[in-house]
Amino acid sequence: MDNPLSLLCVVEDPTISPSSRLRIFQHLDALKAEGISVEVVLQPKRGESWSYLLKRARTVDAVLWQKVLISQWDVLRLRGAAKRLIFDIDDAVWMGKKNHVPYRSGKQSRRFGFFMKFVDGAICGSPLLEEMIKKVSPKVQTHLIPTSVPELPFKDHRDMESPSVVIWIGMGANVAQVEAIEDELSAAHTAHPFLLRIVSDRPPKFRGFRSWEFIEWSESSEYEDIADADIGIMPLVDDGFTRGKCAYKALQYMACGLPVVASDVGVNRKWIEETGAGLVVQPGGWSSALTALLSNPEKRRSIGRSGWELVRDRFSDVKVSHHLIKSLQLMIFPSTR
Repeated sequence: MDNPLSLLCVVEDPTISPSSRLRIFQHLDALKAEGISVEVVLQPKRGESWSYLLKRARTVDAVLWQKVLISQWDVLRLRGAAKRLIFDIDDAVWMGKKNHVPYRSGKQSRRFGFFMKFVDGAICGSPLLEEMIKKVSPKVQTHLIPTSVPELPFKDHRDMESPSVVIWIGMGANVAQVEAIEDELSAAHTAHPFLLRIVSDRPPKFRGFRSWEFIEWSESSEYEDIADADIGIMPLVDDGFTRGKCAYKALQYMACGLPVVASDVGVNRKWIEETGAGLVVQPGGWSSALTALLSNPEKRRSIGRSGWELVRDRFSDVKVSHHLIKSLQLMIFPSTR
C-alpha cells in the first residue's frame, strides 16, 4: 500500500464509556505503528454541530463509528460523507435501558436495523452481536474482535493460611448482579470460608452476607487487585442484553491466572468452560461451583493456568491488535485483499 491507510474513529467519551478506552484507545499505538493514520473524535451530542465530523469523514479512507445508534438522518449524512463506514459493537445496543434495567425497545431496534443496512463492515465483540448484524444485513463483512486484556506474567496462586479471596470487578450499576446471588455466596462461605472483594465505584448492599471488602476501582490498580485474589466471578441475569456481553470481566480474571466462575449466559460457556478456563453455572449452581474450587487449590491453579494461556494465545492486546489491523484492511480495501 503506497499511501498510509487513514481512519477516523468516532467514539463515546472514554471518561464514561469503558468501550472507547478498551476497544479503540487501547489499540491506537499498534494501528499507528502499522502505518495507519488515525484521528479520534467524540460523537456529537444532541444539538452539537456535525460539520467538523462530516468534513473530516470525506478526507479519510474510512470512518469507524462506535456502538451508539443514531437517527436515520444522521446515518444518511454520515453514509454520504464516508468512503467506507465501519461499525464497532460490544453490547446489545438494539435493547433499551431504563434505570440500568434492559427492555425491548422498538426505537432502538429500528435504529439498529436501519444503521446496519448502510455499513460496509462491522467489528463485533461476541458471536451473538455478529449474528444479529448478519440477520439484518447478510452480505455485510463482519469480524469477531473480542475486547482485549494485557498479557501478564503468570502468578502462581497457592493456598495460604488466610481465607481465599473471591473477586468481582465492574461498574457500580452492575453490582446488583452480585447482590442477586447473596444466598449462594453465603452457602459457599459456610462450606468453605472466603473473603469477597468488590472492586467498583459503589459497594454492594447485601442483606446479611458480611465477609466482603470494597475497593474503589482505579484503572492503574485494577489488575493488582485481581492478581491478589484466588477466584473471579461473573454472575449475570439471563436476558436479551447480557447475552450480547463479551466476557471481558472473565478475560481480566484469566489474564491474572484466576479460575473463573460465570453464569451460563451468552459467550461464557464457549470461552470459559469449553476452553478449560473455568466453570459456568445455572441459577442455583454458584455454591457448589465455588465450594469445588475453594476446597481444591491445585484445581484452581490448573484451571487458572489454562485461562492464562488462552488469553496469551487469543485475547491479549497484542494478538487482538494484530487481528484488528488485518480486519480493518480487509473491510476498507476489500477488492485488493
